[in-house]
Amino acid sequence: MIRDVIFPSDSEELRALILEYADWLSIDLSYQNFAGEMASLETLFSLPNGQYTFAIVQSRVAGGVGFRRVDEHTAEVKRLYVRSQYQGNGLGRRLMDNLLVKLKGLGYTRVVLDAVPPTKKAQELYELMGFREIEPYFFNPTPDTKFYAFDLRNLPLESNA
Repeated sequence: MIRDVIFPSDSEELRALILEYADWLSIDLSYQNFAGEMASLETLFSLPNGQYTFAIVQSRVAGGVGFRRVDEHTAEVKRLYVRSQYQGNGLGRRLMDNLLVKLKGLGYTRVVLDAVPPTKKAQELYELMGFREIEPYFFNPTPDTKFYAFDLRNLPLESNA
C-alpha cells in the first residue's frame, strides 16, 4: 500500500526512516541543513510546502519518498528510500510513479532531484523512468553527485501504484 504520511501520528516513523536513510548514505548532509530538516519535518512535508509518502508492506513502513516545492512549477524529489529487506520488489518504482502522478495533479510541470553516489539503484530507476541529467541547480559538495529533471507535461494523470 502507498499512503501519504499523516501528522502527527506518523512523525516518529518518518523521522526514523529518514535517519536510517541518512545513516545508509554515510554522507555528511549538513550542506543541506539536515538538522534543520529533521527539526521541521512536519512543516517541510505538509502541503503546500511538500509531502512524504510511505510504502507499507504487512503493516510496516518499507520505504518512502517525499517532495518539496521549489516554485509554482517545480518540485524536488526528497529522500527516496526502500529498506533493504524490501528492495527488489518494485517499491521504489511504485513510490516514484505515485509521486509523479501526484505532482502533476498538484499542477507541477517539472521535477528535479540530486543523486549522490550511494544511490546507484535509484539513479538507474530515474533514468529508466525518463529523468534526464541536468546541470546542478544548487551546490552539493559530494563528488560525483548527479542532478536530474523530469518533464511532467506529457505524463498521463493515472498511476500504476
